[in-house]
Amino acid sequence: MGTKLKNFSKNTITKFIACLIVAIMISMAVIQLLQVDWEEYNVEPLLVATYEESNTFTNEIESAFDKVYSNFKYKEETLIEDDNHIYYITDGKETITNRETFSREDFINYSNHFYEYNQGRYASNSSVSEKFIFWFGEDITIYIAFTDEYMKEKQEEWSNENHILHIRAIKFSTYMVIAIILSIYLIIVTGKKPNKEELQITWFDQLYSEILLALFILPIIAIFIYVVENYYYYNHILRTPSLQTSYLYLVGLITTIGTLLSGAGLLALVKKLKKQRFIKDFLLYRICWKIKDFIKSLFDGRRYAKYPLTNNLHRRQLAFIAGSVILVLLTVMLIYTPLIIIPPLIELVLIYWYVKYNNKTYDDINKGFNESLEEQMKSERMKIELITNVSHDLKTPLTSIISYVDLLSKETDLSETAKDYIKILDQKSDRLKNIVSDLFDLAKSNSGDINLNLETIDLRMLIEQTLGDMEDSLEDLGHQIKMELPDTPIEIVADGNKLYRVMQNVLDNALKYALKGTRIFIEVAEKNGMGIVTIKNTSSYEIDFTAEEILQRFNRGDKARTADGSGLGLSIAESFTQVSGGKFKVEIDGDMFKVVISFPLVRK
Repeated sequence: MGTKLKNFSKNTITKFIACLIVAIMISMAVIQLLQVDWEEYNVEPLLVATYEESNTFTNEIESAFDKVYSNFKYKEETLIEDDNHIYYITDGKETITNRETFSREDFINYSNHFYEYNQGRYASNSSVSEKFIFWFGEDITIYIAFTDEYMKEKQEEWSNENHILHIRAIKFSTYMVIAIILSIYLIIVTGKKPNKEELQITWFDQLYSEILLALFILPIIAIFIYVVENYYYYNHILRTPSLQTSYLYLVGLITTIGTLLSGAGLLALVKKLKKQRFIKDFLLYRICWKIKDFIKSLFDGRRYAKYPLTNNLHRRQLAFIAGSVILVLLTVMLIYTPLIIIPPLIELVLIYWYVKYNNKTYDDINKGFNESLEEQMKSERMKIELITNVSHDLKTPLTSIISYVDLLSKETDLSETAKDYIKILDQKSDRLKNIVSDLFDLAKSNSGDINLNLETIDLRMLIEQTLGDMEDSLEDLGHQIKMELPDTPIEIVADGNKLYRVMQNVLDNALKYALKGTRIFIEVAEKNGMGIVTIKNTSSYEIDFTAEEILQRFNRGDKARTADGSGLGLSIAESFTQVSGGKFKVEIDGDMFKVVISFPLVRK
């Protein structure tokens, strides 16, 4: 059960649903905040239980005192019309009040919310007296009392707003708690998949950290700017409920999309932190590191670590540069003294030392290079000699085997089983003979010890002759040949026998490995002073090798070895082409196998 739950939590669909829920919850929280502001709720009822103890009521009292004093100060004859409170103000000479018969005691008895300013001091029967600091002068006396009915009505409004705001606060908190819990879950499981312990990284996670940071931050900024800029337009100009509702839906959609984008950037950054790649994947960090590494590589000689002689040259070069810099500085310091001649003399000694030991190192490098080249040539000669000798030594016993197999095949009193065995021996010995012959030819061509009979050859006629000699093979394998031959001769200089063998090997390769029922294309053309033969076929198996690999000795494209062959045919064809003065090239395009053979044309 625990394993199933663990795999479920790492499931891609589960994580996507969690991301979507987080985005929706944040959108709902934003909408709650907008609705509170849209409906012009005062958030103070959420924090203060009674209206009398609130800053809102404190501001109302201050406003009442200021209004009464201003009315009195500027001798305004119009009385303040306000049924919410009664007031009285006097300086001993003049008096303004909206209750002519009220005394101070009447004010105190009139309401439980009485406020007095007298002789520069403030007093009240309310708990908010300490919040006020007025200075209207010591001669001014002000009485203000708010009606109990008014305060009761305000308290009811206050309690109602408190109830509504509590509901909104609970909704907002619920949305945010869900979003935070799911965000923590996503941060924990990001990069993990069922039944895989290692951190899974996608192409998106490999983006530079700057891009992911921008993806994380910019949607948040864009949402904030959009909401703030458009809010006042919809709130104060388009006051209709339908437009406001449409606006809230639009804000919710934009916030959801922006949160998903921002979340994608955040989770990718979290993966970088888990892999400890956050700083290293900054583009600026990589650029700085590359610059630092490049500068360091100029001096630490790492590229020459495997080459002691070259490393000596590098270190000597650094020493020469450092010494020259020091001598230049000394020259500048001693420029107006008789000692100025010393740095140039030391520089001459330094140059002599540098050139002398560099020449010695160059001699050692040349010596080592020559020895390595000789060793390589000796090894190559030994391989060629070995192949030649083995091929030659195999010919004598192989000739005897073939002769005796031939004699056995002429016996008349053999059983059918024995005849089948002799037939198989004949086929295999003949194949072995061809392999030995191929090895011998390849060894001779690679060694350069090969006789060439150069003559003028028409490539068009050579192709026709080769196809004519291979007519039986064409009929047996059932392939169609599609040829494009020029009307005029394409003459080159080459060894006719060797080039015939080249064409035979290439065509034989095409016939063996071409897809059954497909055509083999042969084209002879003249281009840029070259005679070019192109042979193409569609392979009967998946081509999973390179052109370089198929030209190696004993390498066969048909890994299952379903067709006869030694793996030497194309290698021999390439070798014979090159010794005859031509170029041999293999090109692979999907399952299309193409051989291009080119020779310089005869100049007329």
